[in-house]
Amino acid sequence: MPDPDIIYQYFKKNQTRFPYLRHDPKFGPRLYLNSGAGSLNVDNYYQQIEKASFSLIPMPGQHTVPEMETASLQQQVRELAADFIGALTPEEISFHFSTTAALFNLAYALRHLFQKGKNCLVTDLDHFANISPWETVASENGVEIRRVKIGPDYMLSREDLLKKLDENTVIVALTAASNAFGNLVPLADITQEIKARSRALVVVDAVHLAPHAPLDVMEFGCDFLAFSGYKIFGPMIGILYARKEHEHLLRPYRVETNKPKAPYFFEQGMLPNLALAGLKGALEYLAELGSGFPTQSVSGSLSRRKKFRLSLELIKSFEQQLSGYFLERWKKDFAEVMKVYGPADQAKITGRVPTFAFELAFKSPSEVKKLFWEKGRIIIADGNHYSAAVVRHLGKPAINRVSLAHYDDLSSLDLFFETLEKIIKHN
Repeated sequence: MPDPDIIYQYFKKNQTRFPYLRHDPKFGPRLYLNSGAGSLNVDNYYQQIEKASFSLIPMPGQHTVPEMETASLQQQVRELAADFIGALTPEEISFHFSTTAALFNLAYALRHLFQKGKNCLVTDLDHFANISPWETVASENGVEIRRVKIGPDYMLSREDLLKKLDENTVIVALTAASNAFGNLVPLADITQEIKARSRALVVVDAVHLAPHAPLDVMEFGCDFLAFSGYKIFGPMIGILYARKEHEHLLRPYRVETNKPKAPYFFEQGMLPNLALAGLKGALEYLAELGSGFPTQSVSGSLSRRKKFRLSLELIKSFEQQLSGYFLERWKKDFAEVMKVYGPADQAKITGRVPTFAFELAFKSPSEVKKLFWEKGRIIIADGNHYSAAVVRHLGKPAINRVSLAHYDDLSSLDLFFETLEKIIKHN
């Protein structure tokens, strides 16, 4: 990996690609530290939507130029998404209103597998988008829902998962990274163990990992994977990967006139072409991000899949600098008044993304969120972050969260801690 200082300066310059990073037309100067709830949009997202607005029509087709341009866009975005996650074919990619909708659609499509005597494993570390669909669809058919616990180190308990896995397990639903604690799940290792002990299908929610590190469905060994456009600097849209060999298992909601095969049978009605154009812009940005890096003189000869991996590896390296700096400042100056949940060991910095759950003992999470806005024009999060099992595990009604992306830098964290100092003094 190149010199950390070179990486840092490269991403500092890249901040100009995000129009609303430091200034909002309505609110003026402000700092956005809530990327876990949805990222800021890259400039190419806006440009591709504007371009598509003047060239696309609703219906794709094969005979007129506007119809062909619409069909071409839809295929291009499938191919981009497939390359982004390392899928073997674009026909393994379907589009949905959101990741939550994608996973509900998937659960319904697999409903015939949920029979009495079977069980599904969900985890307390997950976003509820990868819990509620299985609880709803599977439990209605008498399937037992088994919940895998969080360990004392805030990590997913692999021991508990393997104890609850058996020959009657139909689904194991896993997250790639906790959107509350920021810690990673070793998907490749865990999936390999699951497959060695059962015939369960593995479903991965990769929403919170997608903007921070490379995704690779072949390496993960998963059967299904979902991620969101609005977490990777693009539009609100859900993307679902379904391994081609499982197409015969899928019986989704389908309009009779839709093509009766993947991925089309997953997509009810017309596709949102402008959202797809925005997703195209975001994915093209991520594909080319690493190409502009000073030491990547041969990047032009790389495949698009390798370009995605290069870009995300650079992002991961840069964000590890941010995570290290956050934990260093917290431990040095604020550990007595601010509790941080999740991995806090500098030696394990590679096992997390720059997402930090915290609390101040003297203020409620709602009050803390409000004070960061009032005293620093900083947007952070409060609540359960749709990871309700996490806050239940902590015995809390809610927690605060700071979540960064590669458009942040050390000055973002300096302003966060300066504002925290003001809040402490205010108390």
